[in-house]
Amino acid sequence: MFECKCCGSNEFKQIYTDLPDRFTQHEGNFDYVGCKKCKLVQIRELPLDLKEFYRDYSLHQQHSKIYSLLRRLVVGHGYPLKKLHGGNMLDIGCGNGWYLKQMAKRGWTPFGYEFDKDFAKELSTRLSMTILSGEDALNDYSEYFDLVTFNSSFEHLPNPTKMLEIAYRTLKKRGRIFISVPNIRSREAHLFAERWIHLDPPRHICLFDKQQLSDLLARIGFQAIKVRNLRIPTGFAGSITYLFLGKFKPWLFYIAVPFGILFSLFIRDGYFVCLGTKADPTQNKS
Repeated sequence: MFECKCCGSNEFKQIYTDLPDRFTQHEGNFDYVGCKKCKLVQIRELPLDLKEFYRDYSLHQQHSKIYSLLRRLVVGHGYPLKKLHGGNMLDIGCGNGWYLKQMAKRGWTPFGYEFDKDFAKELSTRLSMTILSGEDALNDYSEYFDLVTFNSSFEHLPNPTKMLEIAYRTLKKRGRIFISVPNIRSREAHLFAERWIHLDPPRHICLFDKQQLSDLLARIGFQAIKVRNLRIPTGFAGSITYLFLGKFKPWLFYIAVPFGILFSLFIRDGYFVCLGTKADPTQNKS
């Protein structure tokens, strides 16, 4: 039975049917549905072994210095790197650890989190950093972090509300949260429809719009919530490969990136960031 991963409702309407895994070409077809109550777009049914769909997932692999430089130049502005002071930070869904290394250079003490315990252990050894795994592991870090980030990982969560509640508990009072996600209500999503690269079943489980994510943060208890668009060209470039080839091909993706940069100069609502601050009850006392 369907149960909305945000509000728990059982009523839905069909959005996209029988979408394949175009990114890694694993077998299987999946449906995206919209909750009739909160309108959240989400996978109707997850596979029994979601871990299998992350096997050979390129965003988890170690890359060359040239790739890291290109990533910094093309999408680095989509990460919280500037105007932040050092402290303890946690990146949930830290991938190959690129962002953790960037923050370490800027004086932060970085911690990562990955859901796959084997991958977390491997990444911890590779980076010589603390990579946590399992929700219980975060219980030891109550009010420990100054910053918690979900950099293009929130859409991967099978239970986003619960994970956001855990993130809230790990933050210090006045600690900040940063969540960057694809925008399901964007013009980019509308343009490419079922060939939009961020329809990435079954890895992209929940696809939020700006209002939905802002409301969720407020419900958890975050304050001073702000939303802004991110000029990310990779959504356009990746969608071009889906549109013309029906699957992801790096060679066409790299050719399309310059056109994605131009596209995102004028239409930049394909990706957005939502920021919030953990409440400090002492500030409300006279």
